[in-house]
Amino acid sequence: MVIIKRINGQLANRLHFLSYFIANSKAYSYPLLVTCFPEYYSWFSPAGDDVLRVTFTRPGIKQKAINKILNKLHTLASKFRIKLPGIIFHSIAENDLKLSQYDINSPEFVKLAQHQVVIPEGWVYRDYVNFKKYLPQIKNLFSPKQEFRDAIQQEVNRARNMGDILIGVHIRRGDYIDFNGGKWFYSNEVYINKMGQAEQLFAGKQCVFIICSQEKLDANEFSGFKTVIAQRPAIVDLYLLAECDYIFGPPSTFTGWASLYNTVPAYYIELANEKITINSFKEFFD
Repeated sequence: MVIIKRINGQLANRLHFLSYFIANSKAYSYPLLVTCFPEYYSWFSPAGDDVLRVTFTRPGIKQKAINKILNKLHTLASKFRIKLPGIIFHSIAENDLKLSQYDINSPEFVKLAQHQVVIPEGWVYRDYVNFKKYLPQIKNLFSPKQEFRDAIQQEVNRARNMGDILIGVHIRRGDYIDFNGGKWFYSNEVYINKMGQAEQLFAGKQCVFIICSQEKLDANEFSGFKTVIAQRPAIVDLYLLAECDYIFGPPSTFTGWASLYNTVPAYYIELANEKITINSFKEFFD
């Protein structure tokens, strides 16, 4: 059994991280308990009947109690360097430090998950093979509730009526002012320049840009383009990007999840002055 009690980051980080373990638990038939998703739990409603082997604790006293107990056990085990019978706090601190991915398909990890209670501690746990294999079931599990799907469809219909190609633009600032030394903290001018380059790639067709951001944007700054701009819940922005024909934005799990969810080609802005080509847009597993 694997228990996920903590994940750093917000919605998209958690979706990525959980999906690797969900796929892995499906492949190797071990139970999976997730206790770190309560604030997002109510945003989703499975859209089909293909059930995955995963249990989410709902928001409330039970969820908080489980996490409190697990955290205390972890503190005791670490402080006194003791092993708890049947429980493994599985740390990959060195992998995280080197950004070296830990493959949870390894026989060692699978054996632990099948015979003991494993509590992962780290970020770079990965299982791309089974992630891709079970992506349809993962998409079903993490399908937004109907009210969000309706809001998304309404905006998509509006945008489709405005032009031929929908290009999602993820303007990410906020925490990016400090993240990675501010390397990917771009001004509106950078995004506007990229939008102009994208239009040139599809000469003869009308591009419509669906712009998603955590901050309130001034639509007048983007007046030279056909745009759909609004303040929306994060889940609407995320799955709205997934309905576009192409996506671009700075490297982030947010853009990545939208890309893989509907196999939408995405371009990650690594440098402000790099030029976009059609080959810049790649699907998540390319």
